[in-house]
Amino acid sequence: MNNVDSIIVAGGSASRLSGIDKALLPFGSAGNTLLVDAVAACPGRVLVVGLPRDIAVAVIARVTWVSDLNPGGGPAAGIWSGLEHVNTEYVFISAGDQTLDSETVTAIIEAAAGNDGAWAIREDGLGQPLCACVRTQSLREMLAPTQGINLSPLRLLSTLNMVGVSVKPGQVTDFDTWADVTRAVKRSEAMDQITQMWLARVAAILEVDQHGLPVAQLLDLTREVAHGVERKSAPLTTYLLGYAAGKKSLTSAEVTDLLSHVSKAVQEWESVE
Repeated sequence: MNNVDSIIVAGGSASRLSGIDKALLPFGSAGNTLLVDAVAACPGRVLVVGLPRDIAVAVIARVTWVSDLNPGGGPAAGIWSGLEHVNTEYVFISAGDQTLDSETVTAIIEAAAGNDGAWAIREDGLGQPLCACVRTQSLREMLAPTQGINLSPLRLLSTLNMVGVSVKPGQVTDFDTWADVTRAVKRSEAMDQITQMWLARVAAILEVDQHGLPVAQLLDLTREVAHGVERKSAPLTTYLLGYAAGKKSLTSAEVTDLLSHVSKAVQEWESVE
């Protein structure tokens, strides 16, 4: 089937993930963000409902950013916001916080032809309403009375003649909780990805912003202390640095400067015979 536009719902507060932007989680192919993979996989004009993000140049030219007409109204309200800009007979619907590839999208679009629509079948046997190709007019008629506010996309699409398309385990995985993130991280071999997600998790617990944290310098210093002084002194040293930074309300530049002073102290410690 040709000429299908796409809507990617990428709003929401991600309250169960402490407000982290789920669309920018690095769990796409080759370390891409989820949103980049979704845009690359979706056909036609790609309407992303939500705040504009800084994403890869390779795909951003295909994106039309659409404001959420009813922020906080849920994914069906996001779909309604995107429908205003769709002129094709069918529309592909996706979420910005799930894995997606072109093979899956193509299979669902082909299955939708001549029907109300088609959707991926989840591991629990239910259809995935945010990985579906649906007749545009049918969606408009269902959502118009309420603009989709607080409606369940699953219940809505279940009233249509939807063709189920089986997908491989993990092929369409959404990220709603820290458990979802942890499972993905444990399957990952990218150490940078593991570090990034763990720091985000701890920062959420501590209610601090981990952005601007001099990760490379801290790791270097930890290694220097472990080798030049003793292992158990390494985590205690970084704890003291963090304590000092918080107590003195140091800027990132000041923390970096403090790191260099402690590093010199390690060198002096090592040089003493």
